[in-house]
Formats: sequence, C-alpha cells, structure tokens
Amino acid sequence: MKTGAKILLMTDFSEVAGYATFFAKEIAKKVQGKVEVMHILTTPVDWVNLEKEKEQFYPETLQEIATANAKLFALVGEFEHLGILATSSLVYSYGSETVFEHVINSKPDMVIMGSEGRGSRKPFYMGSYAQKMLRNIKIPLLIVKDAPIRPEIKKIAFLTTLEENQKPVLKKLQTLSSLLGAQIDLIFVNTPYNFYEDQESDERFEDMKDGDSSIQQFLTNAENPENGVMYYAERNHPDILVLAKSEKSGITKFFTPSLTENLVRAHNFPILSICLE
Repeated sequence: MKTGAKILLMTDFSEVAGYATFFAKEIAKKVQGKVEVMHILTTPVDWVNLEKEKEQFYPETLQEIATANAKLFALVGEFEHLGILATSSLVYSYGSETVFEHVINSKPDMVIMGSEGRGSRKPFYMGSYAQKMLRNIKIPLLIVKDAPIRPEIKKIAFLTTLEENQKPVLKKLQTLSSLLGAQIDLIFVNTPYNFYEDQESDERFEDMKDGDSSIQQFLTNAENPENGVMYYAERNHPDILVLAKSEKSGITKFFTPSLTENLVRAHNFPILSICLE
C-alpha cells in the first residue's frame, strides 16, 4: 500500500464494525491516507429512484436514514480528530450489485470490513456481502472479526506457496510494513500434497525474501494449510494474516478463496486477501 492510499471502510455500526474501524484508523494514520466510511442501508423499495413525495409513506426508512447519517457523521469526526481526511457515503441497497458498483467506482486501495462469522444474524457480513466481496472483487480486502490484540499493528504474517508469482504481493507488504513499523513473517505450510525438502524450501525462502533479512521465515509441517496456519497463529499471534488468491485456476497450489473463507468463518484473526497480478 502506498503513501496517501484510499481506504474504504464498510460499517454497520456494530461492535465488530468498531474493530474494523480500529484497523482503518491505524492504517490510514500510518500511510497518511484518506478514508471513505460506507454504510449499506437495505430499503423496501428502490429508494434512489423513488419519487420524493412518496418517501413519506416509509417513515421507518426515513428514520433509519437519519440515524445512519448521524452515525456516519460521528465516525467521520473520529477520523478527522486523528488528522485523517475522511468522507462518508450512505448506499441504498436493493441488491449486492449496488455495493459492488459503489466499491469499484470508489477506487479504493483497500477495503476493510467486519465479519460476525458463523451463526451471525447480520446479513451484511459473511454469508452475504463480505463473502461475495471476498469472492469477486480484486481490491485488497481486510476482514476483521475480533478486537485487536495490540494497540498498534506490529506483525503481518504472509501465508505463501513460495511460488514466483507471489513475490509482487510480498513487495506490497514490505511497503505497508515499512509504513506501519511492522514485522513480516513469511509462512509456508509443508503438506503431503505440496511438499518441499529442506534444501528446496530454504532456497525458495531466500529467493522470496530477496536479501531482506528483516523478514522472518516459518515452515510448518501439517496435513493441510489451515492446520498449519493455526499452529503458527496460536504461537506467534499475528495482527494480520495475508493470503494471496488467484483468479486463474492452477496458478497457486492450494490458496483459493475457499481457504480464506474457511479461515474467516472459523478463526478470529484479521485476514487480508490480495489478488495475484
């Protein structure tokens, strides 16, 4: 992420959305970026094209709009108090297509949103917009489920296949970690289906790091990537776990959107999904 980057924060004003707001504040502050705070309001009719005189027939929607605008105003004020340039947008949703269109037109460098995870009754999060965003948008997407474990972002873990096409993702993370003052942990999970002997894994690690001695490497032997990630995370407590996903089948051996979704559903650490170029 570059200096002056734009962050799109999607919020429903819930507690978990507050956790996502923390990450938006931290990242925007450190990269000297700007933030757009977006709230999605599901309306009973096509509110954008509804005739003005007919709005009175939907008093509950009018109240929801007023409440949402007041909360957006307060959130923008929180960012501005930290010296972060911020704006707000209230999106009237008649379907997920409205959300995708707004996200694309907004042209953010990163999208940040919360996820209540499995069993949530909130349709905005995983199982709905977040899941569809994870599967369909190419913009880096950070999904947050729980309160941050540190007052600052100090450790970024990159789960990698050690393949050549993941180098550009690591380069982006090096830029971001430098701005945040964070450590990068490079993780490879040695599975029976994607196994490297020690010499080959060491060579691949060195090739990936390209002389950056500040990057720490971790090799974990596990039956599957998810088990390996959990073994690492339980011992090293990353602030953000990064996965690179591909839009083309066959390019990566096992890091697909489904793995990211499984990790988001089952575990609490924040996950940043970045598309391979």
